[in-house]
Amino acid sequence: MAINLRHVELFRHIMRFGTLTQAAEMMSVSQPAASKMLYQLERGTGIILFQRTKGRLKPTRDGELYFAEVQRTWESVERLERMTKDIRELQFGRLNLGVMPMLAGTIVPPLLTRFCRKHEKTAVKLHSRSSDRIIEWAIAGQIDLGITEHSTPHPNVICRMIARIPNACVFPDGHRLATRERIRPEDLDGESFVSIGSADRRAAIEKVFEQAGILPRMFIDAPMANVACAMVASGAGIALVDEVNAQQFVGRGLVVRPFAPEIFSPVWHVRPNSLISSSLAEALMRDIEDEFERLGYRVDP
Repeated sequence: MAINLRHVELFRHIMRFGTLTQAAEMMSVSQPAASKMLYQLERGTGIILFQRTKGRLKPTRDGELYFAEVQRTWESVERLERMTKDIRELQFGRLNLGVMPMLAGTIVPPLLTRFCRKHEKTAVKLHSRSSDRIIEWAIAGQIDLGITEHSTPHPNVICRMIARIPNACVFPDGHRLATRERIRPEDLDGESFVSIGSADRRAAIEKVFEQAGILPRMFIDAPMANVACAMVASGAGIALVDEVNAQQFVGRGLVVRPFAPEIFSPVWHVRPNSLISSSLAEALMRDIEDEFERLGYRVDP
């Protein structure tokens, strides 16, 4: 005979309060109904849980052993109920997040801090890797969501562009271009240039220079935007980097100016097609998209 959890709950109340009457009140049932429930529990378990003495219930040794196990089980059930509520209210979970370096050290840290404070029982593992590596993880279903600079046609991955960040021209304090309000390709003729980014991005920049008939000296290829900014600040040359990273270096030996024609760094949301997106992952993506909207980089869905 299957155990009825309502019957077990009644037993637990009897053990806690000492009387069937109080247990019946806690269960919002009549005393005769409670008495019948207790009988059904003893019959179902095959255990005599109480001795009846002058209308009072005294736990048997078996009843006390059963109660100890009920308590342990009930605590697990209560933990499960709390966890269910937390998951439903986006307060519990684990997220694997892959973010390209361009954003992992700029927009993401404060955003993720706010997110984790709002969802206190959430554990987030942040991976900062190249876009190609993040896409590999998405294909394998090893991350919940990724933020990359390019997409993939792979059928295991869902891709969506969420933002476009304009690039700015950065150069050291005291540079001859510091008086310009906007930098154009012809202004960079003969300048030493610090290159950065994917092959597609470098090709786009080189095309702009080629169309203007300009040939900067590209003698340094930096792995990340913040490294390029540090190189420029130290006098290595000039660079075109995303505005987000460029602004981090204002006041730290770097001058930032808009560049025309505009060159944009795209931001893609990628996620495994094999996984159902969790409520937490969706909530985090909303926060990321809201941040891009606030900064003016959001792409219309």
